[in-house]
Amino acid sequence: MIKRMRRMRMIVSLAAAAAMAFSVAAMSVSAATENYIRGDANGDGTVNINDVTVIQRVLADLEKDTGGAVKRSCDLDGKGLDIADATNIQCYLAEFVSSYQIGKTFSFDEYELPFIPVT
Repeated sequence: MIKRMRRMRMIVSLAAAAAMAFSVAAMSVSAATENYIRGDANGDGTVNINDVTVIQRVLADLEKDTGGAVKRSCDLDGKGLDIADATNIQCYLAEFVSSYQIGKTFSFDEYELPFIPVT
């Protein structure tokens, strides 16, 4: 009976220790959330013609998209960064109606889908 109680206490202790270790590990893993402005390719906080130039330079392999920031902020249609994205930003700058929410602030979390509007 005493051996049985000791074994039970040991099992409970091990289970509790494992649960605590798992919960601490789960709490320490967190994704960095990054806010960005849709269409702001150079990250200066505004959408202007310089952003179109950055997109064109990335597409022509004259500039690197380090970390994917240009793609994340300027792939407007979700089909990959292409010249249509640069053209849509130019249309936005010319004040044409756009459904791509250019100029709005979004949040990117590596564990969530991109393009989640900040409310």
